Amino acid sequence: MTWVLCDYGEVLSLPQPQPDRLALEDEAGRSGPEFWSTYCEHRPGYDRGDTAVIDYWSAVLGFRPGPRKLARLIEVDIAGWLHLNPDTLAATTRAAERGLNLAILSNAPLEVADAIDATTWAIAFSPRLFSSRLGAVKPEAEIYAAVLQTLDVAAREVVFFDDRPDNVAAAKRAGMIAHLFTNAAQIDGIATSAALE
Repeated sequence: MTWVLCDYGEVLSLPQPQPDRLALEDEAGRSGPEFWSTYCEHRPGYDRGDTAVIDYWSAVLGFRPGPRKLARLIEVDIAGWLHLNPDTLAATTRAAERGLNLAILSNAPLEVADAIDATTWAIAFSPRLFSSRLGAVKPEAEIYAAVLQTLDVAAREVVFFDDRPDNVAAAKRAGMIAHLFTNAAQIDGIATSAALE
């Protein structure tokens, strides 16, 4: 095992905090389960890069936002996804210190991917692979094939952590060692085992 491959949302990052969710509801002028259901319903196409940001928010809002409104929606949406999980980040740092390579595989639209790329902490993860740039989303088989081609290693050399069971199952079908993420100690355990090999 030479690579630790991490999902971003709710693995490297924390869930969207409630104040951020409320801020997005306020900006959208919609709230509650119906808003979030629509937000999630149209997300796969946006994450894959099939749906432009203006078309995504038009579908979510039910009307086409103007340039200022769209810019504000993007800004508030991105902000909710940029809260790091300090425990996971510390564990991945320890894994790198033990000689393991770090990479990200995330379902994320271009706007969120660009925001993650602009952070200083993300430099430790190379490559950073996002669905919107690969033209496929987890758990589609194509995205895992693209990862292995990019890393240029056998699937068994990759340990993948994701918070969604279907994404973990798909990674296993691709031949990776995959774990359903629950806490940062899992990464420490993998890294320690690799160091002892």
